[in-house]
Amino acid sequence: MILLALETATATCGAAVLREGRVVAQAHLHRPRVHSERLTPLVEDVLRHADASSAELDAVAVSEGPGSYTGLRIGVSTAKGWALSADAALVGVPTLEAYAARVRPMAAPGDVVCALLDARRDEVYAGAYRVTTDDVTEHAPTKALPVEALPDWMGGVPGRLWLVGDGAPKSRETLAALDAPQTLVPSDELPPSAVRVARRGRQRLAAEDPDDVATFEPLYVKDVHATPAPSPFA
Repeated sequence: MILLALETATATCGAAVLREGRVVAQAHLHRPRVHSERLTPLVEDVLRHADASSAELDAVAVSEGPGSYTGLRIGVSTAKGWALSADAALVGVPTLEAYAARVRPMAAPGDVVCALLDARRDEVYAGAYRVTTDDVTEHAPTKALPVEALPDWMGGVPGRLWLVGDGAPKSRETLAALDAPQTLVPSDELPPSAVRVARRGRQRLAAEDPDDVATFEPLYVKDVHATPAPSPFA
């Protein structure tokens, strides 16, 4: 199987190709606001380096969110286009799950990885995942919430707490209230990766049906905790 994967949910713009489960090409730009101009050329580059044509694609995996509204829209629309043109399966991969899976090789079973993306103001997109011997599983559901609400949302942490993502630095002090040993993984050392999206996408396709190209939408995770703007008449 030849699988193309896209990561555009954050400032990272990336593409990768798996052939029979092996990474054969990848390219990433870690710069904001380049997705609309650079994503398609990146895809063309990785396909060329993988010695694969678009017609040979069996599947397209895309980081589905939460994250940047614009980045998600660009990534999902591009993924749909390549899937349709190649008559390939489409699979969405939760952005925070893929990010947490990058940390798993460093962690021990029972640890919790909290992936945090900055949602501006005092809020973050958060997802927490329990580390097992060979995977990560949901510990707390993905939400958009104020930093101050993170400890109650997280609950108990049986092992070490790993923090990753550009929302981690502003959340670290608040999460210290959980009284668990804590490790912050700098996002510039471990940025989001299309390779991890590819591997999670391959896993999901092996376990469940692909997504419907016509109806698939990004997982925006609307910020239900947003503070209303003050009334000009108050």
